[in-house]
Amino acid sequence: MKPVTDSTAGATDYDVIIVGGGPVGLLLGCLLKQQGLRLRVLERRTEPMAYSAAIGITPPSLQILDKLGLAAEFVARGVQVRDCLVHGQRGRLGCVSFREIPDAHRFILSLPQATTIAMLLKHLGQEHFEPGCEVSDVRQLEDHCCVQTGERTLTARFVIACDGSRSRLREFIGMRAPGHVYDCHFAMGDFIDRSGLGDEAHLFFTETGAVESFPLPGGQRRWIVQTETHLDHPPLGFVSELIKRRTGMDVPAADQLSESAFTPRKFNCDRYYEGRIILCGDAAHGMSPIGGQGMNTGFADAEFLAAILCQADPLQLLPAYNRFRRKAAKAAIFRAEWGMWLGTWRGKALSMLRDVLLKFLLRQKPVARHMGSFYAMLTIPFNTLKQVPLTSQPPQRI
Repeated sequence: MKPVTDSTAGATDYDVIIVGGGPVGLLLGCLLKQQGLRLRVLERRTEPMAYSAAIGITPPSLQILDKLGLAAEFVARGVQVRDCLVHGQRGRLGCVSFREIPDAHRFILSLPQATTIAMLLKHLGQEHFEPGCEVSDVRQLEDHCCVQTGERTLTARFVIACDGSRSRLREFIGMRAPGHVYDCHFAMGDFIDRSGLGDEAHLFFTETGAVESFPLPGGQRRWIVQTETHLDHPPLGFVSELIKRRTGMDVPAADQLSESAFTPRKFNCDRYYEGRIILCGDAAHGMSPIGGQGMNTGFADAEFLAAILCQADPLQLLPAYNRFRRKAAKAAIFRAEWGMWLGTWRGKALSMLRDVLLKFLLRQKPVARHMGSFYAMLTIPFNTLKQVPLTSQPPQRI
């Protein structure tokens, strides 16, 4: 969509309108609020998501939250996962540990997405947030955008699409999102935790499919099982049955608190902006949730955008946003894909090969130490602004 000239354009309602009130949109709103920008977050939903979603917050994301003075509060509410134990067909293969990674936060923080959203919304303030607000159209003029929602037209200098992997704003600007759906499927549930596994994460790789297990706050635990086909609504007891069959552990169906299923897909948009409409988070890129890199990649997008939008001429910096964030997303997509590919091998021969490979790698101390930084996303290129050669001019209001 090409910008058009409108000689009558005057002052706008907002500096920035963010479409989508998930974790990435709310984090971006908090960062922009900190810079003193006039902003509005428009969210289609009126109720929290009914299914369980992202839980892992990596050290680079905690660095971003620390800019808002929120990192300590997040850490206090979550579970610090310092070790991930890997099991094969015949027992334990090794451990990926975060205890020696080169960061102040030597863990992955496990925190339900609903809690992340609630904490960010509290910090943002209800005055900047509007639920039950669906955007039906966005038009670009020479120096601002018009956002149509219901009977109202709101104006802003920039509009940010944080409306998820099926972004309507991406459709409005006709931006391609090349990618594909993976041929592997998963079901997951959060359970009351009686496993005795503590604060450790556990990965179980078997010849009939993978099982992943992560601690949650409040005495709960998430279990993810690989399935043969996509299931819209896994029946009660289905996840428990597969856990029992593949790990030998008894996780009672009566302890299940939530359930959902997913088939991963990947995409990376051709470009992350068109004029003054900018894609951020899952609207710009999508990856397998196995490995927990999607939300954290979006947090880094938000940090970069917040730094750009408070500069004197944000338009001049959008090519840098596009270049650096596309490269970071490409790396994260590949890592999520590689991990899922290896973890979903099935059959006796492939399972034996995977066990030998992982056991060898995890027993090599230099490799094991690197894997901690790898899965903590410390080696993703441009994972924070510290790695990005941005302009040195001081922040200014738009």
